[in-house]
Amino acid sequence: MSTTIQTTNQISTETETCLPTWQDIEKSIIEVLRAGNFYNKDRNIGFMDYYKKHLDELRQSEDQEQYIIDKARSLLPNEEIYDTKLKAFSNSYYKIFYYG
Repeated sequence: MSTTIQTTNQISTETETCLPTWQDIEKSIIEVLRAGNFYNKDRNIGFMDYYKKHLDELRQSEDQEQYIIDKARSLLPNEEIYDTKLKAFSNSYYKIFYYG
């Protein structure tokens, strides 16, 4: 009688990175606008107007995938600007939603 040792398949610890599609970006913008509507924010000023313009530009572009790449590069050309904008956005959204 022979015995065999079975090895279990190891689960890969590598995670696949998948870039967001233009549909994902569109859904995210719509969710931000819905949140603003929920909190009765004015649709024509501030962040609501900002995101409405982005949504319109995205929907009107000929190649949406290329649009989001170009827009990301123009808004966040390097890591220092990314960190600065992330901090500013998080502070302003906290003030908007928690302090009216």
